[in-house]
Amino acid sequence: MKNPYTAIIPVAGKGVRLLPYTAHCPKTMLTLAGRPIIAHILQQVQACGIQKVVFIVGYQKEALMDFVRSHYPQLELCFVEQPEPKGLGQAVYLAKPAVQGPCLIVLGDTIIDGDLRPLVQGGQNAVGVKEVADPRRFGVVEMRGEHIVGFEEKPEQPKSHLALIGAYAFLDSAQLFCALEEVIASGKTVKNEIQLTDALSVLLRRGIKITAQKMENWFDCGTVDILLQTNRILLQRHSSVPEKFLQDNQIIPPCWIDEKAQLSGCRLGPYVSVAEGAVLKNCRLQDVIVSPDTHLDGKQAQDKIFDKYNR
Repeated sequence: MKNPYTAIIPVAGKGVRLLPYTAHCPKTMLTLAGRPIIAHILQQVQACGIQKVVFIVGYQKEALMDFVRSHYPQLELCFVEQPEPKGLGQAVYLAKPAVQGPCLIVLGDTIIDGDLRPLVQGGQNAVGVKEVADPRRFGVVEMRGEHIVGFEEKPEQPKSHLALIGAYAFLDSAQLFCALEEVIASGKTVKNEIQLTDALSVLLRRGIKITAQKMENWFDCGTVDILLQTNRILLQRHSSVPEKFLQDNQIIPPCWIDEKAQLSGCRLGPYVSVAEGAVLKNCRLQDVIVSPDTHLDGKQAQDKIFDKYNR
């Protein structure tokens, strides 16, 4: 049965902290465990039974659009452009013409370690949260007992250690868009950006209940260190090496090597991810991500991410 929710995935960011790797592609197209970040996100969206996905695109949008269209023809896809970055609140609001009924928002650079289905199957408005040691870099949830009573965006003095992890579910998207309209009309911004958390606060003031759904873990893939950490964790759970690569190469698990890669005379692993179309000869790599269509010859593991532009 088709899930009535529409997924909204903002993917317009430039990924400045990941330069030079994002110089030619959006950060959500960087690969982890052999697949782009967006593929991991869409796997979870599909697990919820959601068939309509609205992408808020911007920087290097063609790469993402081409990938999604070619790999997910079964989904109902919509692409809405965010001409200039004015925050997550604005990005979500731009989806308004394409969304009716319930919606699930998942940030396009976030991989959540856990099941998203409780967010969309509980018959309630819900946000994913995780307790963290230092919540000042995140949106923060203030609780009173089992109820959310407030939201703050990157507070200097957080009222709790519950951080928003980038997954939000709403039974009535019209209520959310109305709250965003109020925030936009007020001119309120944080660091010149329209914040989704301010719209959530508006919903609370209007008496609309939002519950906190605790999630196991999540990875905000905004730095090279976190990308590599996430790659290691994913490989520990889902490694894959086609048998044909074991004849002429030494593979130390865990690794992920795409069926459409080419290897010869390589020693790879542990924690090496090789994406589709990559060609490796006589390489010695460990704890490394090799992006699609990258050609390497005799490379050692001095760098940690290789792509066809920066190799």
